[in-house]
Amino acid sequence: MHRTEPSFFQFKIIAGEFKGRIIKTPDLGITRPPLTRLRRAIFDFLNPYLDSAGYLDLFSGTGSYLFEAVSRGAGTACGIEIDSRLAAAINEQAGLLNLGKRLVCLCDDVFRAVPNLAARGKRFDIILMAPPQYQNLVSSTVSALKENNLLTESGFILCQHDTSETRNIDFADFTIEQQRKYGNTTFTVLSRQ
Repeated sequence: MHRTEPSFFQFKIIAGEFKGRIIKTPDLGITRPPLTRLRRAIFDFLNPYLDSAGYLDLFSGTGSYLFEAVSRGAGTACGIEIDSRLAAAINEQAGLLNLGKRLVCLCDDVFRAVPNLAARGKRFDIILMAPPQYQNLVSSTVSALKENNLLTESGFILCQHDTSETRNIDFADFTIEQQRKYGNTTFTVLSRQ
């Protein structure tokens, strides 16, 4: 019986300490790395805030945002990804870059992980979420973050969503600081102020 090898996505880290390094992740047909131009745009915005920051990445998928954050100076980066194969691939690639102490991806459901992290007193300067689209996951994740404070005092949340979904999202009582549109993708920046 012929066994087919799994296929992989590859992407390059755009900037920072690991610029140009190639990250491999399984192509499971359920996620794909964001386009390079989208990653570049959002991390050019984040650059001034990343130095030594605590960074949390919800719905990590391929891990492209995690690796970009650490490469550009985040002190620590924690990912949450429910698919064990994707989480394992992120941790394996982090090991290859000797990032085991700075970057870890927990294999867990976001809605279980958020209260668990809060109960352990964890706080982050930047929380980025890029959930699967059209499932109302931005609203429910924002609600979970409202109930379980994971932000430092000056921290903020970036919600990635399809631009067409924007008017249907409930951002709870967070303050919308700005919305940045990149084609069909919008990033909404939220704070507690």
